[in-house]
Amino acid sequence: MTQQASFSTHHTVSPILAQLTNGLRFILRDRLIGIYLYGSLITGDFAPGVSDIDLVVVMTAELDSIQFKALHNLHQSVVKRQPAWQDRLELAYISAAALRTFRSQSSAIGIISPGEPFHLLEAGSDWLISWYALRKDGLALAGPPINSLIDDIPTADYLQAVAEHIRHYRDSVKKPQNKQALSYIVLTVARGIYTLAHRRAPSKIQAAAWAKQRYPQWAELIERALAWRADPNSDRLTAEQIRPQVADFVNSMLSQLND
Repeated sequence: MTQQASFSTHHTVSPILAQLTNGLRFILRDRLIGIYLYGSLITGDFAPGVSDIDLVVVMTAELDSIQFKALHNLHQSVVKRQPAWQDRLELAYISAAALRTFRSQSSAIGIISPGEPFHLLEAGSDWLISWYALRKDGLALAGPPINSLIDDIPTADYLQAVAEHIRHYRDSVKKPQNKQALSYIVLTVARGIYTLAHRRAPSKIQAAAWAKQRYPQWAELIERALAWRADPNSDRLTAEQIRPQVADFVNSMLSQLND
């Protein structure tokens, strides 16, 4: 299956992608270099009604205040027309220069993501995992191939970043979380461990299937995490009830890493 076919088969996705790309072309005009789709629609992990749309928009320069406001209005307009996508858009707006130099310096990028409003932040080498995935699998909806805009990222550097990333969940699992957030932690840590073992990133579904077989003592928790991902009301357990088990899972998985 081609990358194009992998997301076109989701009939609910094509209309919103068309609205977004048309709106981005109109707002950014000659400042637009490319629009790139990556994430679950490309990896085969897309779950209708649950998964986000992940787009990176590359521009000739950083966003100015006029563009920021226009893009904010675009996001709201798209979701108003298609409310099923409320809180399921993940877009990053970055200049070509910032994408080229992210390992040596931080730059301002625009971000909208689930649970967060459209805002600006400083991003640098902490975005290596995202840019590695984008360079490897990103599909151009407009513009040149993405690997012409991002310098090669050695796999060893990527794997080190993955290990560092999943270590953070040892602390974050202790913080207030709902069941979907705890599900995300379980599946992300499982995916990270798979990535480190196989030197490549799987989909969350693939990682979950592997982890259930590799670590049968955690199979029930992983299966529940998949259910919570789709429907947090799939059982009567509360976040406080499952947090200790999720913390134990995270500690068990991280114990395999060489600190």
